Amino acid sequence: MRGYTTLVSHILGSHPDISGYAENRLSYRTQLDLLKLRCLSYHLGNYKSNCRYFLDKLLHNEFFVADSILKRENVHVIFMIREPAATLKSIVAMYHKRIEEGATPSRLVPGTVEEALRHYSDRLDKLSSVGEHLQRSGKHALVIRADEVIENPGSVLNELGAFLHLRTPLDEQYSVFDRTGTRFFGDPSEFIRKGRIERERPIHGIAVPDLVLEQAHRAYERCLLGLRKLFDCSAPS
Repeated sequence: MRGYTTLVSHILGSHPDISGYAENRLSYRTQLDLLKLRCLSYHLGNYKSNCRYFLDKLLHNEFFVADSILKRENVHVIFMIREPAATLKSIVAMYHKRIEEGATPSRLVPGTVEEALRHYSDRLDKLSSVGEHLQRSGKHALVIRADEVIENPGSVLNELGAFLHLRTPLDEQYSVFDRTGTRFFGDPSEFIRKGRIERERPIHGIAVPDLVLEQAHRAYERCLLGLRKLFDCSAPS
């Protein structure tokens, strides 16, 4: 959550090999749920009949993925983890923006930095657990430090293309789709509607206490280093 996943989903979804670009809010328990993903890709306006992949992003622990799905050869997992200070501020800023717009508070969008810390830490723990399950089953995954998408996009896009064996390179320019910038389908900010990676990002004036930040950094380092150790931080040849 708040980790540039919408941006990367749009870049991937703009590639001819990939259908989908949005957060679908699905759990994946059986093959039927994979069929639902295909149907949603069509419904949301980015279905390609000759694609190789259907894309979804899972941001919350309430959405479950069965081991039988994770172990499938045609399921490819990409972990994205953003550094904690900007993430916590962005989560709380999104909460305040939604309240200002008259939206009902949601437990999926924490309203204080302390609540955001719990959400962030719990999510990182879940990602670590998923990584361990994948590694034990012999599956590979790609681990991306989300800030690199902004700081060094060329390298990240090359890594993504190699991991997915895409037939043509990924581009920093991307398509704007039917639900781009719409709440519940990803990042609702104006940045995602620009169709390109924006390197200048907003600075949110939200204070994060030192103790909260220390706890968040410990969770971040534990998860990032653990996943990188599991998957060697590189795509398979």
